[in-house]
Amino acid sequence: MRFVVPSVLVFILFTPLAHAACVLPLPPLNFPDGATADSEAMEFSKRRVERYLDNSARFIKCLDTMDKTAIGTGRDNEERRRRRINSYNVGMENIAKVVRGYEESVEQFNNR
Repeated sequence: MRFVVPSVLVFILFTPLAHAACVLPLPPLNFPDGATADSEAMEFSKRRVERYLDNSARFIKCLDTMDKTAIGTGRDNEERRRRRINSYNVGMENIAKVVRGYEESVEQFNNR
């Protein structure tokens, strides 16, 4: 019984770490119409995009760390590797869409 309680306690405390994974940030959905938006709306949109890009950079770094750890421990397999690559690709596609949408909004704002 002396060994059961500490073992259970250690298992409960470290279980969340075993399931920790990189979380893909949700991209901003809408950008203000640059042709009609005021500078405050554009500034808010800029802060949202910057926060999203910061979170995306953390996500990519997390995937990189997972990759190095998996390879270093020898516990990597093709399915896990493919999932990491797919997650990376989705993250990069989302970043490109967000940047493209934001740039279009800013261009409209600047051209009026």
